[in-house]
Amino acid sequence: MAIALLALPAAATAAPQQLLAADLSQAGRKLVLTVRTSKPVPLARLQARPDTRRASARYLCLGLRGGRGERRLCLGGPQAHRRLGLVLVNARGKPVRRAAAAARVRRPRPRKLVVSLVPERAGLRPGRLRWRLLESHGCKRRDRCAQALPAAGARRFRLRPVRAVGCTGGDAGLVTHGPRDRRTVALTFDDGPGELTPDFLRVLREKGVPATFFAIGRQVPGREATLRQMLAEGHEIGDHTTDHVEYPGHSQIAGTRERIRAAAHFQPCLFRPPGGAFDAAVIATAGGLGMATVNWDVDPFDWQNPGSAAVQSRVLGATGPGSIVLMHDGGGPRGGTLAALPGIIDTLRARGYRFATVSQLLGHRLVYRPYG
Repeated sequence: MAIALLALPAAATAAPQQLLAADLSQAGRKLVLTVRTSKPVPLARLQARPDTRRASARYLCLGLRGGRGERRLCLGGPQAHRRLGLVLVNARGKPVRRAAAAARVRRPRPRKLVVSLVPERAGLRPGRLRWRLLESHGCKRRDRCAQALPAAGARRFRLRPVRAVGCTGGDAGLVTHGPRDRRTVALTFDDGPGELTPDFLRVLREKGVPATFFAIGRQVPGREATLRQMLAEGHEIGDHTTDHVEYPGHSQIAGTRERIRAAAHFQPCLFRPPGGAFDAAVIATAGGLGMATVNWDVDPFDWQNPGSAAVQSRVLGATGPGSIVLMHDGGGPRGGTLAALPGIIDTLRARGYRFATVSQLLGHRLVYRPYG
């Protein structure tokens, strides 16, 4: 949804690197900036975290103001296509903090740049913002090379909250692992939401790891907020039947799908059969409801409560590229699994593994929609 389009007046286009127009919009979860210039922007020459008070500085920054000071997202640096510089400035324009934010920077045409990022990664929260573009090619006198778009003041933009409403994929079929050519794995948790689920979420949040939770329908009432928290923190929710029955019929699968939708406004595209038991009818029923059937290739048998050391050893000993790891956050005492989780994450990460939800592992994605 496009929010604002700015065009620089002809009288203000005397600087060598001219800003012609800019558009700031929100597309699902992402903030998207589109910039048009009179000639190609040399990203490699730009400073990712500039001090714009210096005439010699070279930069192209999006300035966002929602309170005191200004947050500037600047292009450039050695990873210019994957990261933005983040500079917080005070009311006098003095940098008071410098950092970075993951983003995607594309150049679909020589004189057009498209920048997209998840606002939270830059510390942006939903609300009303004022924005402008700042640009300079660097020279001896700042007033002869620095530009702003608009030339004075700023434009208004409302960053809306978003929530995950579904996911791509969901075709009928059975999956037990992801691609074996990438060191990416999916951690999955069954039989919740349970008493310890908030603690599992805390560990995942502290470690910066997304996971997939396969929920039992009868466990949802009273824990709707926990499901919403899962989605808000980047996790995925799958269907695990209403009563944890093997070879479930339509009502067991559809009933939980509806409870998840009612509790979290999320349409699951993954189904896990209890006990991993399935036949053609189970796969077809889940597929008819828009869900792929997902089992696993790593099972530490944590439901037997063998202790945290055994759970950690079994997971680490069996996990490889593309693995889908089965664990449990509900259905019984899960303190051993919870205690093993930090070590599992740290060791796999040290081995070069990255983490993804099941949909992400399979090349799909969560679908986000603004609301409010």
